[in-house]
Amino acid sequence: MIDATLVNANILIIDDQQANIDVLCGLLELEGYSHYMSATDPRKAITLYDEFKPDILLLDLNMPILNGFQIMKQLSNLIPANTYFPILVLTADITAESKLMALAAGAADFITKPFDLIEVDLRIKNLLKVGYLHQLLADQNQLLEEKVKERTAELVKTNSDLILAKEKAEEMSRLKSSFLANMSHELRTPLIGINGFADFLRQDIADPELKEMAEIIFDSGNRLSETVNLILDLSKFESEKMELSYQPIDLVRGTQEILNLFKESARKKRLELRASYSSSSIIINTDGWAFRSILNNLINNAIKYTEQGIISIDIALNDSFAEIKVADTGIGISKEHHKIIFEAFRQVSEGLNRNFEGTGLGLNITKNLVEKLGGEIFVESEIGTGSTFIVKLPIADNVKLREKEIVPVIEFPLMTGKKPVALLIDDDPFVYPVLKRYINDRINLESITEGKSAIELCKKRQFDYIFMDINLKCGIDGKQVTQVIRKIKGYESIPVIATSAYAMAGDKEEFLAAGCSHYLSKPFRQEDITNLLHLIFSHKEENVPVH
Repeated sequence: MIDATLVNANILIIDDQQANIDVLCGLLELEGYSHYMSATDPRKAITLYDEFKPDILLLDLNMPILNGFQIMKQLSNLIPANTYFPILVLTADITAESKLMALAAGAADFITKPFDLIEVDLRIKNLLKVGYLHQLLADQNQLLEEKVKERTAELVKTNSDLILAKEKAEEMSRLKSSFLANMSHELRTPLIGINGFADFLRQDIADPELKEMAEIIFDSGNRLSETVNLILDLSKFESEKMELSYQPIDLVRGTQEILNLFKESARKKRLELRASYSSSSIIINTDGWAFRSILNNLINNAIKYTEQGIISIDIALNDSFAEIKVADTGIGISKEHHKIIFEAFRQVSEGLNRNFEGTGLGLNITKNLVEKLGGEIFVESEIGTGSTFIVKLPIADNVKLREKEIVPVIEFPLMTGKKPVALLIDDDPFVYPVLKRYINDRINLESITEGKSAIELCKKRQFDYIFMDINLKCGIDGKQVTQVIRKIKGYESIPVIATSAYAMAGDKEEFLAAGCSHYLSKPFRQEDITNLLHLIFSHKEENVPVH
């Protein structure tokens, strides 16, 4: 519910769609606000402002006769100087230009439709609290000017109020981080069932029409997963919590693994995937996750913008850097857009008439990762000639470059002797059938939903692998379960794979510090499971620890 300080706030809504007004009014009523007015006719905005004296305005942009920009311009002539009057823009216009124009015109915040009601509620509360503090500060300043000598006690109270306000602002920041983490979890968790079962259906269904429906569900789920990942990656950069872990990485092997993930996408568009290397193995000291993210984003973009022809990846080793080229025969990029494409939320085609899907974050995140690794990225392209993205990753002076023959990937498991047994500890009922089919009888998989029962089971039986969900709703969480299991004889060093829908900055490190040996974010694909098991098994053979 809203704070007592905000309960009497006057809220004005201007939107030409009655359905949007009904949703917002329902939210305000549910949250305890009682003083609000609305209008679908934008011409009434100024009159209502004069009569109703709102504390905040919820304003649509794209309206007939009088749009949101024009309303803000009229209000600017009415609002006294140095007066804080927040305008929260809610619009279906997602272009960066519109957002910048709205903020420049006087908007305090900007949300695109379809909006999330929780986010709208938090934004309204935040703006009203800031307005309340502005008013409080103005009142106290006037009081101090008039009676500074006589009202020392009042000044102390004001200082206390400001300290409390600062603490509340910090609490709001923590709430935002918690909100992002929870949204990550709530979006990723159901995608396991959506993507997993859609994947099974598209493989098993014979009816062409139903098979196509399953393909659409699968592709849509993957698109949503990609969007969630990009937004979370961006939040990591913005929070400056992105930490890299440098270790020797074989770029050839890593590239081949990534190419395997794109074979199906390329096949659907009848594109040829090619790769060439200056050596059969190119090993540099870098962050493996960052390298995979860079290459993944570049190949994904190449396939997206290419309708026919070839996608080629070339990796060469030089004295001081490794050069990675991703070239396509796609639509190409005009020279005036070569810098724009690396900006956040920017694409060559933007607005309501854009030609390609996506958030406009992939290349921006790629550029951030490359620069964080100390490298550089640039593009060579012209319209109609395709594009070549060139990445140069530096090599540390104290790391000797190694070129060796590629070690073949060991299939997992090596089918000699007894079949390995794994335990899944997860309270989501959709994870077990998806994971069981993904491992495809190569491992005997058992499942349990509650942490304490899992601990008792591990005391009685020995499992070869454990898939550990972190967010166990009943009893102790996955980190605590892992710490207890690690103390059981025989479980000191077995692979414990954290499977979590939490993927914010620091989550992986937190799970590894709790005793997990590996981390796999939800929703995972069959390729993710297969590659991870290959990695675990091959390093068990080599006796090398891997996270």
